[in-house]
Amino acid sequence: MNYQEFQSKYSSLSVKNGQPGYELLPQQHLIITNNTTVAMTAEPTKELEDTLFHIYFAFVHPAYPLLFKQCILDIHSKDKYLLSHSLRYAIMSLSSIYHNNEYSMSFYQLAKDHINIASPELLSIRLDTVQTLLLLYKYTEISFITPDVRYLEIANVILKQLNSSLMFQQQEMINRARWILFASVGLSNLSDPGFNKLYSEIDLPTHLPQPLKEEHNEDAFWNKFSQVLNLSVLYSHTIQSIIAGASDIDIHQFISMRQHWYDSLNPSVQSALVCENGQVIDILPLYNAIIYDMLYLLLLLHQQHQVKRGITIETAYRLQRMIYKWVTHTQFISAIQSKRMAVFGLLLCLQVYIIANIFDCIENIRLVMKHIQYIDPKIDQQLNELTRQLTIGRIRTPNSPLEEDYFSLIPMHSTCSSPSLSTPLFVNQNTSPLAKDELDILLQEQLQQLQIKPVCYLNSNNNVNKS
Repeated sequence: MNYQEFQSKYSSLSVKNGQPGYELLPQQHLIITNNTTVAMTAEPTKELEDTLFHIYFAFVHPAYPLLFKQCILDIHSKDKYLLSHSLRYAIMSLSSIYHNNEYSMSFYQLAKDHINIASPELLSIRLDTVQTLLLLYKYTEISFITPDVRYLEIANVILKQLNSSLMFQQQEMINRARWILFASVGLSNLSDPGFNKLYSEIDLPTHLPQPLKEEHNEDAFWNKFSQVLNLSVLYSHTIQSIIAGASDIDIHQFISMRQHWYDSLNPSVQSALVCENGQVIDILPLYNAIIYDMLYLLLLLHQQHQVKRGITIETAYRLQRMIYKWVTHTQFISAIQSKRMAVFGLLLCLQVYIIANIFDCIENIRLVMKHIQYIDPKIDQQLNELTRQLTIGRIRTPNSPLEEDYFSLIPMHSTCSSPSLSTPLFVNQNTSPLAKDELDILLQEQLQQLQIKPVCYLNSNNNVNKS
């Protein structure tokens, strides 16, 4: 089977103009509920609610740090009714997925009823309203085939109206909400009219999140999360450029940036990214590595770049292995747009295998997909059809090159070298957040280095213009 035949026959599995084929077809707005869903007829017991709040901060918060953990837990321990009903229920809807999924949809429905998105003009212009909307969106992202973009649209409207002349703690929490909103849109299906329109309206925050004084020893965490946020900027700009048909993106500069990021990691993290011995890895650097390899394969496919075949195949092998580690990670579903990005990453690997006539990896892709719940049924259907077609006369491949060095490239810098101006995506050696002026300069430099025309840029008034 050649690649053109594959694209024609399996349109849902192909990648065209930087977008997975199934997203270009009519979407199914299906709600998937647990068959054992139990309606909440009364307030949850204190024991259950306390358990769900602690589960939220153990499993959701590390990949989706929207709330001020210390503050929320302190308030909740004193009087849970000091928190809005909608925020409480939204928190419990997500944590119930990890605890006892039979109540998750009930909590979601209760939160939705209290927030009443049917009349957004009646919603309170408050930070906790925005947080509730973002959590409800996150729930639909996890539990529905097609997430509900309306939550993000309303959150964006309210964020634009929040008072900016507040105490630093409030400003920082608003900034985190803005970033999570932007990343949720930037890593979304930008071929969807709703997400695309919202992307053109959203404000890019002017500075990265930073720890509050109550968040002791969290500098390293916020640095790693900031890398995910910055990658969402680069990813969305790259996708928009590919959609627009740009052909002058400098892939060699991107390879250099990617290698430098890898060199900046601790050796134990480098090893944990692809090892098969069950070594535990922080979900944030794993997600960073996945997005880097996805961007690399996207650029190769877009430009039909003549690079060494072995390196391209090795990247696909590695990406597939990392996605397997990711989807089996306990915090996988909590990461921003995790389900969509995992599916897209596997489809990018599939394109490489089809082009290279390596068919024995396709069954593995199908099996990894099984770990991702509530995906578009067209994907599973066409993967099954493709697997059946390729069963007869399957071509066996040589041993995986994954035992080689991670990038199979000569390192551009030693791990202890000082970062140059081409340091990828603000890898911050002192783990302290970047100041606004550094963010402005570095973001523009990265886009210029890749020769991507910025889709948005920061102006002197700290607003975002979209061109």
